[in-house]
Amino acid sequence: MTRFEALTHSPAKLLSFGAAARVADHLRRGGLAVLPTETGYMIAADATNEPAVEKVFHAKERSLANPMHVAFGSLRMVHDFARLDEVAERLVRAFTPGPLTVVVPQSGRLPDRLVTLNGTVGVRVPDHPATLQVVDLLGRPVTATSLNRSGEESRPLDHDFLPELDWSGEEVVPVLEDVTSITQPLASTLVLVEAGAFRILRQGPVTLAQIEAAAQG
Repeated sequence: MTRFEALTHSPAKLLSFGAAARVADHLRRGGLAVLPTETGYMIAADATNEPAVEKVFHAKERSLANPMHVAFGSLRMVHDFARLDEVAERLVRAFTPGPLTVVVPQSGRLPDRLVTLNGTVGVRVPDHPATLQVVDLLGRPVTATSLNRSGEESRPLDHDFLPELDWSGEEVVPVLEDVTSITQPLASTLVLVEAGAFRILRQGPVTLAQIEAAAQG
């Protein structure tokens, strides 16, 4: 049976150096973790590790034909794994960390399935210090998919719900709960950026007017 390891954050919403390193090492070995963002909790796996990502699909009962977006720990990491044109760069700089996901060409360092679609990747930088801390220590992006079954609404962390998901025999899943983390009622705004133009694929906290203003520089 999977054991859920509760993590504790500081008043600044950071993990201790030791705890952050343990979670990053756990992800590096192909494990899963539950981490907070400003729009809800996400199931995190090393996005470059296909077997680990497949476990997330299995837990969510999500079709393998429906790729997941990925979360980055810094703008530097975004540039390592994605190709940003001028408009995408402006949007990422203006609204992240925060509730915006930008779909852009990937750099070729991500698998060609599960987290990419037709050579593109959904770039997300969540607004939570401990989550960014873990991803930055890992040195690779993680899956940015909500803690729920596919097709169901995202929810606050529910300890009774966690065991209902199929964690593929994981012995331990680290869980960082922050009751103040969710500051946005909607999923992140999803924007496709290509050839210097953008198109909103999903409405969210970042509005069309805000995106238009930032895209113009």
